[in-house]
Parts: sequence; C-alpha cells; structure tokens
Amino acid sequence: MMLPAHLEKALTDVELHFNAVSAALVSGEPQALTSASAVLRQAAIDFSALLQRLTPDDVQHKNLKPRLTQISNGLVLQRESLLRRTALVEMALDTVMPTAPHATYAQTVGPYASLGRQTGAFKYLAA
Repeated sequence: MMLPAHLEKALTDVELHFNAVSAALVSGEPQALTSASAVLRQAAIDFSALLQRLTPDDVQHKNLKPRLTQISNGLVLQRESLLRRTALVEMALDTVMPTAPHATYAQTVGPYASLGRQTGAFKYLAA
C-alpha cells in the first residue's frame, strides 16, 4: 500500500534535499552547502506543518515510520559530519593564523590585583 500522494511528495522532497546536502557536504563547497541546507530547512518546516494536518489514517500508515526513521538517522549523521568539518576548519585556521601569545589581561603582582595596562591616552594629568 502506497502513501497518499501529498505525503509521498513531501517525503520525496525532504529526501531529495537531504541528498543534496549530503552531496554538498562531501564536495566541501561552502556555498553549495549553505544553499542546500537552507532549502532542506525549508522543506523540513513545510513537512512539519504537513504532519500537523495529517489524518489518523495517514499517521498509522505502515510506510511512514520507516521513512521518517531513515531521514532522522541520516540527519544525525549529517550533523556529526558537520561537527567534524567544523573542527577540521578550526584546526586549519589555527595553523594558518595562530592565536596571540600574550594574555589579554595584565599579570597580577600582588595578592589583590595589579594596575591595568596603560593605553597611552592619559600619560600626564594636569590640574
């Protein structure tokens, strides 16, 4: 038994855009990944709105749950891949542009604190 046409079309759209995000993630092209992710996000929002309007017969359909499970498991894998890619990019950026070696705040010299660093703006105080 096939899914109703409106539900089949919505699931197919989500799966199509999911595959486009997967392909963009593999290719490493940032613009393609950004646009494919935006389209997938919109398809997921549209599908979520459709799920709110389903009849009880549509919800109980035997082919709906396996396809939803497959999509949700795939999204988990895509999220993990995006996290790995983010870590890789951060490591590459740290190699190309290392962080500054000096501390942001002055080192403390006493038990309470130290004087702040002078900026040079007020070297002389005149009364």
